[in-house]
Amino acid sequence: MPLLAPPLRVPRSPRRAPSALFTPTFPFTFTFTFPFTLRLPLFFTFTLLLTPAAHALSVIAPTFPQLVAAADTIARGTVTAIRSEEFDSPQGRGVRTLVTLHLERTLKGTPAETVTLTLLGGTVGKRTLRVVGLPAFTVGQRQVVFFANNGSVLCPLVAAGHGRYHVLTDPTTQRDYVTRDNLAPLASTDEIALPLAAPAVATLTARLTAPADALTLAAFETQITAALDSPAPAARLP
Repeated sequence: MPLLAPPLRVPRSPRRAPSALFTPTFPFTFTFTFPFTLRLPLFFTFTLLLTPAAHALSVIAPTFPQLVAAADTIARGTVTAIRSEEFDSPQGRGVRTLVTLHLERTLKGTPAETVTLTLLGGTVGKRTLRVVGLPAFTVGQRQVVFFANNGSVLCPLVAAGHGRYHVLTDPTTQRDYVTRDNLAPLASTDEIALPLAAPAVATLTARLTAPADALTLAAFETQITAALDSPAPAARLP
């Protein structure tokens, strides 16, 4: 009677703890803390990109009533100064940008002659911290800004670019009109709830929408004042 070979036993790999099975992937959302707490206001998420000097900011577009309600200050002004500086944080030295505006009118909040907005990111010497999605400022820009918790969040503008509107002058009629952050003329406050388009799409939209179709500065501010007199909507989006 032939002898049977014993069954082949394959040694099992030692079972790893569940934590060892987790491999982080990018991008992922996380909490970022600096010497002041950079809390994420409503409508924001913050995402780490593959490059350590770049981060991405995603926002949920608010409705116009939500935008007005979420801002603790709404003002019209002109950018007069921009500077970046380093600062210490538990994670190391960070970079922030300070944008000063000379205010012409305050529609909500405490009136002041100037305001300095503090935003995460900027360039100091050879160091650059870039947050993709944060609005860029230029000295001389005239704009209406909606902001809250200035100095304690990574971007005080409500929903980033949704919290800033450029004021331009139509060279033909000399009327002041309002554009979105991407410079597409704002024809209605209903458009505030729409996502901000990519630059190429925004350029095409701006060409198709004539300044004559955009809200005038006076009409935009009248609608802001009317919204302030209305009952505040739910702060959070569904």
